[in-house]
Amino acid sequence: MKHSNKRKEKDSLGEVQVPKEAYFGAFTVRAQKNFQISQFKSHKTFKEALGVVKLAAAQSNYSLKLLTKKEFSAIEKAAKEFIDGKFDKEFTLDVFQAGAGTSYNMNTNEIIANRANELLKDKKGEYKYIHPNNHVNLGQSTNDVIPTATRIAILFLLPTLLHEITALEEEIGEKQEKYKDLIKVGRTHLQDAVPITFGQEFDSYREALIKSRKYITDLSEELQTLGIGGTAVGTGINTDPKYKQNMLKNLTKLTGIKFYKTKNATEIANNMNAFMNFSSGLRSLTTNLLNLSSNLMLMNTGPKAGIGEIDLPEVQPGSSIMPGKINPSIPESVIMTCLHVLGSDKTVELAAQRSQFELNVMCPLIMFEILSSMELLSSAMKTLTNFCVKGLKVNEKRTTELLEKSLCNATSLVPYIGYLKTAKIVKETLKKGTKIREELIAQKVFTEKELNELFSVELTTKPSKIRKKLVK
Repeated sequence: MKHSNKRKEKDSLGEVQVPKEAYFGAFTVRAQKNFQISQFKSHKTFKEALGVVKLAAAQSNYSLKLLTKKEFSAIEKAAKEFIDGKFDKEFTLDVFQAGAGTSYNMNTNEIIANRANELLKDKKGEYKYIHPNNHVNLGQSTNDVIPTATRIAILFLLPTLLHEITALEEEIGEKQEKYKDLIKVGRTHLQDAVPITFGQEFDSYREALIKSRKYITDLSEELQTLGIGGTAVGTGINTDPKYKQNMLKNLTKLTGIKFYKTKNATEIANNMNAFMNFSSGLRSLTTNLLNLSSNLMLMNTGPKAGIGEIDLPEVQPGSSIMPGKINPSIPESVIMTCLHVLGSDKTVELAAQRSQFELNVMCPLIMFEILSSMELLSSAMKTLTNFCVKGLKVNEKRTTELLEKSLCNATSLVPYIGYLKTAKIVKETLKKGTKIREELIAQKVFTEKELNELFSVELTTKPSKIRKKLVK
């Protein structure tokens, strides 16, 4: 029999053939047909957040006596199942879809409605007791649901991101403590500059991560302000006067996150700057990870003809043609991830600029890029921590050798023999191919013992009083 595996549903555009056992309905089928642009699907956390919004709405409408006990109980159970992932295979729409995310919203409404009707012994697609629009979407619009769910999803993913930043900070902190007094060549412009300890260098990387973590945390607070209850254009049309406050209370209780009412629901619907600002926090973190990874690669260059101050863990052979070659594979993968995230941040910025009158319809794209970036950064940091920084070893012999060969100790001589005499010593050292220490001893400027004091951690890597006994 033709269409035996299908059921008929009608919407405002006409009749639609829907898979008989599907929990989604006519709107989703149209969206599946219309939007086959990519293989990109929404993040699972976004789906969960949508379910939370629907559950909170049902609770709010029931408390306002807009849903019966029977209707509420069915929607509540269906929404909880949706949140728990029971219908994940029914929520697979392309990210690139009609603006604002109406397809996502209706996909959710239809799944919950059909499951609720099933619980009430009704057939899928008939909507005898629970209707996707009239009941599940009651008091809502795509225009306040999708931005709200996006905010909640970001806040759901935030603890994992912050945990991975902290874990990387702590691992770098262990290296900082272990090598806190080991002096190495400090470099500026990729040239020898002045001495610095490994501890000081690693601590600077750690401090950068701490700042990014705090920046991201501060920016996330803006996402706790919601426009839910504003419906289509922020005016709250078709909502009970108490609905908005009920939604905030219920969302706070369901998520454990404190939510606040926006001062202007129209502004929050058309202004995506809160997302753009949060994305800038991810950009800050990404930039720090890029710098850290690049520095690790540079310090690891070699093993014989490079800097070779550190040895990174050997995670895989580095070449299909060069036997024995080992590459800094983990930092390379992190850099690729970071470049991808920076592209996503630019996309968020451009999407935020597409506001027209009372709505910015680019929220589905913003959602996808930010959640993807958070997940990528969390995974990249976990990889960098566990497979690179944790097993990193400083080559103390090579580090000391480069320090002695370099000219970076010259600066510490200036208070004791003056700028011009120091410059002369440097030039003679370069000309003869000797070391500064050797030249100073040969010219009887300082003794070995005096140089050990002059080139100590105390005098070369931190503020210190001039040792008058050493002034020549």
